Amino acid sequence: MITDVEDFLRTHYPFSSLPPPSLETLSRSIKIKYYPRGSVIFTEGSKPLEYLYLIRKGNVSLKKDGREIDFLQEGDTFGYVSLLTGNPPTSTAVAETDVILYLIPKEIFLKLVDKYPDFRNFFTSSLAKKLSHAKEAVKKESSFEKFLTLQVKDLKIRLVPFAKEEETALNLSKKMVQENASCVIVEGEREGIITERDILKKVVAEEKNPSEVKAKEIMSTPLISVSPEDFLFDVILLMAKHNIRRVVVKDNGKILGVVEDRDIIAFESQNTLVLVKEIEKSRDIRDLSYLYSLIDDTVLNLFSEGVRPEIISKLIAELNDKFISKAVRFAIREVGLEPIVPFSILVLGSEGRKEQTLRTDQDNALIYDDTYPSLDVDLKEYFKTFGEKVSEILLKIGFPPCPSNVMVRNPEWNKGKTDWIKTLESWFSRPEPQNTLKLGIFLDFRNAFGDKTLEEELRETVFKLARENELTIAYMLKDAVRFKPPLGLFGRLKTEKKGIDLKKGGIFPITHGVRVLAVRNGIKETNTLERIDKLKEMNVIPENLSEDLSEAFKYLQYVRLKSQTEKLKLGEEPDNYVNPDILTKLERDLLKDAFKIVEEFQSFIENRYLPYLPS
Repeated sequence: MITDVEDFLRTHYPFSSLPPPSLETLSRSIKIKYYPRGSVIFTEGSKPLEYLYLIRKGNVSLKKDGREIDFLQEGDTFGYVSLLTGNPPTSTAVAETDVILYLIPKEIFLKLVDKYPDFRNFFTSSLAKKLSHAKEAVKKESSFEKFLTLQVKDLKIRLVPFAKEEETALNLSKKMVQENASCVIVEGEREGIITERDILKKVVAEEKNPSEVKAKEIMSTPLISVSPEDFLFDVILLMAKHNIRRVVVKDNGKILGVVEDRDIIAFESQNTLVLVKEIEKSRDIRDLSYLYSLIDDTVLNLFSEGVRPEIISKLIAELNDKFISKAVRFAIREVGLEPIVPFSILVLGSEGRKEQTLRTDQDNALIYDDTYPSLDVDLKEYFKTFGEKVSEILLKIGFPPCPSNVMVRNPEWNKGKTDWIKTLESWFSRPEPQNTLKLGIFLDFRNAFGDKTLEEELRETVFKLARENELTIAYMLKDAVRFKPPLGLFGRLKTEKKGIDLKKGGIFPITHGVRVLAVRNGIKETNTLERIDKLKEMNVIPENLSEDLSEAFKYLQYVRLKSQTEKLKLGEEPDNYVNPDILTKLERDLLKDAFKIVEEFQSFIENRYLPYLPS
């Protein structure tokens, strides 16, 4: 039992920061206590606490004046404020499920606080300092370069038991215990996964008979899977995106086992996971604002370590989705009424494509299902207030406002499903400059929070309208050739006063041209590189050109990010211009080659799609 306690402490910060002798002593001092669901662990205003509580299994809710102020899970600690101040607890702790707690005696806890600065800082510092210490601890032991080479097959793939859909929760539990596994894979007509938490939450907490509950009733499906060849970094992004702790490993359709977050932590790569977890745990806008301020430093560090821009951009997008998710929850709390119909927060532009670099303007929209009959709530008025609140919170967090006000606070970008369909029909039916401009902004839309089916319905509408309005598609493609690459006589780089405009002369022609061709051909992907791959598969873009186009786009993104990071270091505002003087001769030559590929792509569009349009 002591070994199990020590192993658990060793994998949870800040206990993992303690030296082995202290960790062993602490393990021997801990008391283990079980609280059934609904039990009150301590009450607000009761006598000062005598223990620090650490959750080993289950969930605990902290409530103040009857209102939940925090929801804690495995590995979280509580009660330390009372221990440090000697005052009564300021909240009531309630077991939301059956809970197993580790109780650390007050005198042991205070000795550790007094002796070890990292341990003390975790409990006494602000969120900013707390996260800083966690990041420093990771930095001492690891390098982000591991993400570039480490693959799933390099990790320990855990073998798991298999079960049939009709097996009972009791049998599943026995299998997990017998094989020392934390989950079981369900085979059958549908594949699924059942974890220890699923049984606790869906069976035990619901007071159901485990001998009667079937696997098919409690399994999570579909399976989220990776291959042995996938990179660890991509696995971390996948876990963050789906908010899961394990993924299934498949090789040619055969299930090999699972990889868990603790396996990743064993490779000392928890820095990204720490940031994601801190975002999710944030209780107010001030915390989120601080965490958002770390993004620039994160980008600088990743870029300096050689992480590719497309990977950095995906990471930024995943983190931004987490910020948006928290902003939406805060907005619901402030409005005081849960949305009574399905809705979706859509991110547009570079965020929709997962191609953000530094400080990109926020472009977002909102769609809600307005087809429900006879509701007591005025949906348009509710979502107007809700959208204004979301935008307000995002601005407070630090997201730059959109100069064109393409934000959910603007009624033009906040509508019911039927109004959005009418708007899209209007934009597609009249290929005027203001309409093609708005379509260009909108067509990268991606669900960041809410009901994904609304995004899917909207996308099908877009594909239908694109098929019916070839003239509008042609005029949008004309926009992709409007700005020419900055190449002068003999292929020399043309420089403006601020430098070379990478976006206007290179990145925009690629992203916009590829975007329009993707929509025209019913491609659901929004990322430019993924769209190019699909266009190549469909023989829309010739293979050689598509490969060159991908490399040109990646290089232009690299140069832009390099320029932005240099400006950030100098205290300047990042933008889309690059000073050619900061580039080596080889980099300038490669930039010329990239612009030449853009010229080739524009010629392809002009010859294939625009010969009959007026100039």
